[in-house]
Amino acid sequence: AGLLASPALAQGDLPPSTATATPAPAAMVWYFDRALTDADLQGRSLRELSLLRNTIFARAGNPFRKDWLNAWFRAQPWYTPAKTWDPAKITPIDWENAKTIAAYESSLKRAELEARATAVKARLKAAPTPEDRIELRLLSVRLGKWQEEAQTPKADRSPLEDPSLLDTQLTNAQLANMSRRDLRLLRNMIYARHGYTFKSELLGDYFASFDWYTADPAYTTARLTRLDWRNIKVIKSLENELGGPMTDWEHMKEDGWFVAA
Repeated sequence: AGLLASPALAQGDLPPSTATATPAPAAMVWYFDRALTDADLQGRSLRELSLLRNTIFARAGNPFRKDWLNAWFRAQPWYTPAKTWDPAKITPIDWENAKTIAAYESSLKRAELEARATAVKARLKAAPTPEDRIELRLLSVRLGKWQEEAQTPKADRSPLEDPSLLDTQLTNAQLANMSRRDLRLLRNMIYARHGYTFKSELLGDYFASFDWYTADPAYTTARLTRLDWRNIKVIKSLENELGGPMTDWEHMKEDGWFVAA
């Protein structure tokens, strides 16, 4: 009781012809209705932590803009995306577990993330898997720097994964896979690249983890280029289509470090 295994692997969902055969390996557990501890999270990849956190919201019908999350959850027979998901379906324990997972994710230090990236790159060279490709992209976002050498064309990268893309004109296609949280981070990344000091503690903590970010008290908007302003306009336009820029409260409550996709 209290656990939800991946339905794709659960014994009860196997075809009748194989349901009584040799048991499959234990399924990964994605949902807990008890309080999580760090011990439950240790050793999990960023991909696994993201699935663990987002399963909480998928159970409430949350639709996902990220292609890989959308594909994974749509493959689960229990998932039914709703046009407007219902936060009331998230229990107090769910909220606390989402915070625990996000806090654990954010506690991972740069040295460990870099070591993970090195290990994933080695695995990709030896025997590539879709899971490791997703993992390396998530590590790129967390490190604020593209981690693959030349495997993915720049046109297929997210500017959150590869901030150098902000040196070019952003397109709607590059932003189509982004949540409101992603868009807010990307918009503020433009300011961060010029040394903006963030009043928002959330954004300040986020960018402080990147080795290229240095807060500069002398920052002014005069540092922003015409390209910067055009990219900000593109991002804001999509933010408005999705309901407007997120407030700090929304950022913490619904997505951000404490919650979903």
